[in-house]
Order: sequence, then C-alpha cells, then structure tokens
Amino acid sequence: MAAVKPLKLRREKVQSFRPRASSNPIARVLVDHQIVHLEQVYDYEVPELFDATASIGALVEVEFGHILTQGVILERRETSESAGNLKEILKVLSIEPYVLPDQLANIDTAAALYGAKPWDFLRRCVPPFSKVGERNFRSNPTLPEGKVISNISLPESLLAILQGSTRLTCAIELPPSAPYWNLVAAIALERSHNASVLVLLPNEREMSLLETAFHEFGCPLIVIASTAGKSDRYQNYLKSRSATPVIVLGTRSSVLHSLSPEATVLVVDDMDESHYERHSPTWNTRDLIKLREDDLSVIYLSTSIGLETARRVSHHSLPLYRFPASQPPRFHSASSPQGSDYFSIIREGLTKGAVLVSVGATGYVTSFSCQKCRNIALCSCGGKLYFPARGVTPRCATCDTEYIEWCCPWCQESKPRIVKSGVIRRAEEFGRAFPRYSILTSSASNPIAQLPEGVHLVLSTPGVEPRGEYAAIIFLDLEGRLLRTTLRATEELRLHICRSLSMLRHGEDAYFALPPSDPFLQSILRGKPLGAAEREVDERDGAHLPPNYCALLVSGERVENVKVLLANVSQIELLGPFLREGKKTILVKAPLESQLEIVRLLSHVNRVNSMRKEPLLSYQINPYSLN
Repeated sequence: MAAVKPLKLRREKVQSFRPRASSNPIARVLVDHQIVHLEQVYDYEVPELFDATASIGALVEVEFGHILTQGVILERRETSESAGNLKEILKVLSIEPYVLPDQLANIDTAAALYGAKPWDFLRRCVPPFSKVGERNFRSNPTLPEGKVISNISLPESLLAILQGSTRLTCAIELPPSAPYWNLVAAIALERSHNASVLVLLPNEREMSLLETAFHEFGCPLIVIASTAGKSDRYQNYLKSRSATPVIVLGTRSSVLHSLSPEATVLVVDDMDESHYERHSPTWNTRDLIKLREDDLSVIYLSTSIGLETARRVSHHSLPLYRFPASQPPRFHSASSPQGSDYFSIIREGLTKGAVLVSVGATGYVTSFSCQKCRNIALCSCGGKLYFPARGVTPRCATCDTEYIEWCCPWCQESKPRIVKSGVIRRAEEFGRAFPRYSILTSSASNPIAQLPEGVHLVLSTPGVEPRGEYAAIIFLDLEGRLLRTTLRATEELRLHICRSLSMLRHGEDAYFALPPSDPFLQSILRGKPLGAAEREVDERDGAHLPPNYCALLVSGERVENVKVLLANVSQIELLGPFLREGKKTILVKAPLESQLEIVRLLSHVNRVNSMRKEPLLSYQINPYSLN
C-alpha cells in the first residue's frame, strides 16, 4: 500500500503595495487580446512610479484575465467608470509614445469600417516596439541635412498645382515619356518644401528604386521597410514623426502613419496587388487613405489609372491631371507587316542599347502535351506536369510527383510537345538566336533590380523587370495573360505595360503579341488608360462587381446561416456556398452603400459565435481576387 503523502498548503503570493499616482491615477487602456466578444478598452490604476512615463499613446504591459499582454494608454482620468478593484499597470514599455492621438483616431475609424478590432490595425500598421530602436532614436533624433537638386523638369501647369498652399486632392496620370520613379521623386520633392511627404509604394522593390532616385538628388529621407531590422525599422518610424518636413517611404503598413495637416501623401499605383492586405478583413491602401482626404493632401500617382480612381474621376469627385502629349513609341503588333517578325525589332534595338522581352510565365516548361495525340500531360492527382529545368524529368505542379519515364496514358507515346515555355527556356532560345549578346533573365525567384551597364537582351516576367532605359520592348504571351480568370487581369496587364513603356527611349519600338484589332491593344495605342478603365467599370456594372458594387467573400463552417441573415439586406446577391481554399465560402455582392450594414451584421455574428465558443467567420472585403 502506497504511503500517504502529507498535505501541503498552497502558498499565496501577496502583491506588494505600490501607491497610486497623485494626479489622474486611472488609465484607459486599449488591451491586446483575442476574445472577440469582449471590449478592448479597460481601466487600470497607474502606480506613482509610472506617473511621468504613462502618457497617452504609451505602450504598457498589463494583466488581462490570467495572462500578461500589451496595451496602449488612451486617456488618463481621475475616476474610473468600472466598479470594484482595478488591476494596475505592470510596466511602461515605451518612453516615446508608441502611437499618437491622430493615429489612434484613424485606427478607430478603420476598425469600425471593416468590422475589426483596433489592435488588428495596430499590429499591421505600426512597427513592432523595439527598446534598442527607441534608445537609438533618443540618442540621435535628427535627420542629416542635404542639398536637394532635382534634374527632372515638371510641366509649369503641374508645378502651379503642386506649389499651391491649399489642401490638394487629385490624381496624376504619369506619362510614358520618362521613368515613372523619377517623376514620383520630383513630385515628392516639390511637395516637401512646405511639409512632410509620405510616399506609399506597392512593395520593397519599388521602395528601393525610389530610394536610389532620391539619393541621386541628394535628398535625405526616411525608409520604413519591413525587410529592415526590428530596431532600425522602429527607429525610422519614430524619426518619421518629426515636426520638421521630411520625406518618408513606406508600403501599405504605413497607411495610418501620423502626419501634420499640412503634409502630403503620395499613393503610387494603388491598383497594384501589393497594396491589398491579404489577411481578414482585407483592405486596400487607397481605401484607408480616402478616409484621410479631409485632413491631408492626397495625390494618386500611376502610369495607368485604376478602376476605383477612374470611377471617381468620371463622377467629378477627383480631379485628374495628365501630362502634355509627347512623342509616342513606334508600335508594332502581331499581324502588322513591319511587326510580323519581332526578331528584327530586337536585332535593331540591340544596335542602340538594351532590349527588354516581357514573358508571361516563369520557370522552364510550364506545360506540355503528347506529341502524337496532343493531350495535356497530367498527373494522377489531376495536376499539370512541367519541366523545372533542362535535362530533368517532369514533375507535377500540384503534388510534386516526379515522372522518371513519362509516357502518355492515352497513346503510350513518350515524346513531349511544349505548350508553354517559361522565361528560362525562352532565354535559351533567344541565346541561340543572338549569340553575340549578353542574355539576362529576371523572375520572382531571381530578380534583377537595376539594368547593368552595357548592351543586354533582358527576358523578364511581369513586375520584376530590371529598371533602366531600353532601346526596344517586346511584350509576349499577352493573350494568355488577358484570358486569366482573375478579377483584375486586364487592369493588372495594363499597369504592367504602361509602367514598362516608361522605360523605353523616346520614339523607339514596342512590339505587342496581339492583333491590331484587339480592343485591349487599341486602348494602349490610343494612350488613354482612363478611357479603358471607364469602359471596364461600365462592363463590371452589369455583373454587379466593384468598384460601383462591393464584393465580400465570407468563409466559415455555417455560412448557410449567414446567407439567411444577409438575405434581408436590400439589393443583395448571394452566391454559393462553394469551396475556396478548402473552406465553405459564399460570395456577397451589394451596392456600396450597403457595405457598412453587411460588415456590422458579420461582426455581430462573430461576437455571438465567440460567446458560444463556436468557430468564427472570416471575411474579405473587396479582395484583389475572387478566385
């Protein structure tokens, strides 16, 4: 028989007493927790020890339930509205305010609009706190001064607009006559003479490109990049809140950055996919900046006007500035007499400088069929087979199964026929055709940021073209890219082409692998992206799609119940449920004015599910793609 162990009394820890602050001892704290149905603002006592540092906007450590978490002080007051004993603030983490009052107001507005919690935006729009970064900032809070000399001349009509002292809200269509990053830098410099300028770019690659342009001008600036170290990023974040005029480069995570009323925000290529937040609830840089147009100057810049901007321009709610007409490129198409052989255009272009060939697919051979029966090569799982490199066996794009001795399951033939070549195989083909020239390839897995000096034949996939000046540009695989089933395939391709044409020398050749009668090509040849965008907006109206309508993807285990709840909203369309990324999903389409009501209903469902400890809904508001 086992021996009976003596009972042990549990030792209770007595919390040491710390006197309260003598003035405003109660702090209203925005607490970071994941319980959806609970409030996020609670009262805490401020110990006398933290009276001087527990300021509004400070990041603190508090106890919520039985866990330690972070919070932001919203207010200091004399009395509490809560009954009972209050817990006290355990630590003040930041000496400098983590967020400023105008940031908190913007975060609250965005959270209400998207049915989210304020901390959902705090985590994505404010860099993580770094004690080292704060210490470095306090030891060196100023920016180095530099003499700014811009060698980019802007039209007098545009300068008159930019140099005005009144608050400015407009869109600017950048021309293909000059590299777009230099024009963005020149516009930012003009607006920085009076106040700070925040330039919101799609991604880190564009940020690095613009940073190089500013350095060439001798302009000091602050870069808030997610690729930087935690301490450097937080230090730059604190520096960017300087009262003296500065130029700040950021991505969509800087959209709610604190700015003075005289400041200007430049939104570059707002329709780019990188401006869309992928996590639920999804949001776009353009939509959040629109909420700040009453307080700041906002300028939307792009070589191709997006659909949402085109809608506002056509409704006369957003002025549009277009650069004066310049010498257009020499356009060639697939069936024009002088454009039937684009190899001659490449050959002539290489005598003058580098040539860019835009290819639609990455990899080596992205799809192949049987040489005899022409059936597409498929895996047993249903995925397409592809060749990852020269001289290797095919693999499945879905399950990665390797086929060492591939043969057609229909006719037993073992000879593959290439259906679609990637950029690597295209580079081999062009290398054999132009053996005396250097061949460069740029893709997402191996991008080249800047065009090296010398004469090169550059093959690139969309979006990662080496930035530089080209003597000719060839656009291939356009038909396949137009036929993609994504919601914004046409808009994305138009942006890519217009952005690439800005790197073409004046009056040089551009080839398009489309017949001259193609409507998309005609919109490019006319040089009016706004008209093409307006026509696409009209086409989408018939299908009740953005930008005149809102589209929401709602996923969850019980979306059928949500479908019944939303059916009472006027003029609403509900499609599904269907499987999307392994989840049951419904597509909700409704007029824009119903979006806020739908979001409130979905938020209410999540609060009820949270109280019942049931799985929550996830919803994406006007996502980049509905696929």
